[in-house]
Amino acid sequence: MKNCYLHIGNFKTGSTSLQSFLYLNKEILREYNIQSIEEKNYFKKTIHNQNLYKLFDKKDFSKIKKYFSKIKKNSNVILSSEFFSCFSYNLKKIEYVKKTISKLGFNPVIIFYYRCDGAYLYSLYAQQLTQKKNIKIESVFDFKKKIQKFHFYRNKKNKFYFMSQDYNLNNKKIVENWKKIFKKNFFFIKFEKNSGKKLFYDFLNILKLPKKIQFEFPNKKNVSRKIKPWNLKRIFFYIYLKFAQKQIFTNNQLDLK
Repeated sequence: MKNCYLHIGNFKTGSTSLQSFLYLNKEILREYNIQSIEEKNYFKKTIHNQNLYKLFDKKDFSKIKKYFSKIKKNSNVILSSEFFSCFSYNLKKIEYVKKTISKLGFNPVIIFYYRCDGAYLYSLYAQQLTQKKNIKIESVFDFKKKIQKFHFYRNKKNKFYFMSQDYNLNNKKIVENWKKIFKKNFFFIKFEKNSGKKLFYDFLNILKLPKKIQFEFPNKKNVSRKIKPWNLKRIFFYIYLKFAQKQIFTNNQLDLK
């Protein structure tokens, strides 16, 4: 059976770099019978399948089927959108992903990157701050309270932003839920900042592609801004959220041994 490799994020784990890598090497992947699908959206020169996520979120099977019709007969497919990680606390939606992809004639394989370093919460909050023109930014204290209560954060959409989504952060719960549905077809990989090309090679290992292939690698995407010594507000956010992260999560909820 054909495989459908679905990379689901998580957020802040190098997803944009990985999507750029898949875009740059789409012709090489085709030679190995793996096809990607590009969308017309504001994610330029990537294969970010954001619109497909929206169709799954709405459970619009007819449009999902049309979307998959772009795939050549007997070809494997690779899809990627970190928005799929928004389903991670919802078993019914995870089940729908499996049922739908299987119904379309593919064996679904899920790939998830998790993050557990001390700057995880800060990195997510800093990302929210960069979108202040598009979403309503809550105070760092409200941000922390929501995560402490729910183990996820939901941003507040406004008329300029395309949707509101959940940022699920309890890695243990995320992996348990997806593995419950996909079992051995669910793979999780630890994301480590500044690990070079390991991000890509870990992914390629799941695809079982020969290491001798000459791939093209992208420049870094969404590079985290360094905190300047004079930016006292950012320094406070970093220290506060690093301490909060240790209070909110136990070690085994973030770092999966």
